[in-house]
Parts: sequence; structure tokens; C-alpha cells
Amino acid sequence: MMTTITLYRNTTGWLAQWTGDGARQIRELFGTDTLPLPYTSQARPLTVLAEVQERNPEVRVELA
Repeated sequence: MMTTITLYRNTTGWLAQWTGDGARQIRELFGTDTLPLPYTSQARPLTVLAEVQERNPEVRVELA
């Protein structure tokens, strides 16, 4: 199963949730499959998407 990172925003900032094959490794390393990103909630969705895609070219990245 391909790894997918789903990006979503809450009131304080952006979060990334891993699903698929890569989620197991993220859970083993951090104890969760969802991690905060270094972007405030004011960051533009397409900017966050582009930057996460650039840093993770081997996985699918999508906006929730």
C-alpha cells in the first residue's frame, strides 16, 4: 500500500497524518501517525502542500 500524507489545518497550525506503508514507521518513531508541521494556521494550503511534497517525493501528499 502506498504511503499517503494528508495535510490538514486546525486553529493553531498544520498537521500531517501518515497512512499506508509509511504510517507504521512514523508510529514506531513518534508514537503517533499524526505530527505537527512548522506552519501556522495562516500558511497558505498550496504553499504547505508544495513544501511537504518537495521534502517527501516518494509519497503521495494531499490536502484534507
